[in-house]
Amino acid sequence: MISLALAALGVLLGLWRPVIVLWWLDYQNRRRVLQYYGTALLLLGALWLLLRWLGA
Repeated sequence: MISLALAALGVLLGLWRPVIVLWWLDYQNRRRVLQYYGTALLLLGALWLLLRWLGA
């Protein structure tokens, strides 16, 4: 749950100012923010829903 919230925060901050969350890359843009943090957000959200559905 915490990692899901951090990924969502990363997407929001990265869409506002990409350099905040992609500081290690030479070239930061919003597309890369969505590639890194958006993918993580979708995967973690799907995992959270699956675990919630299974009752774990």
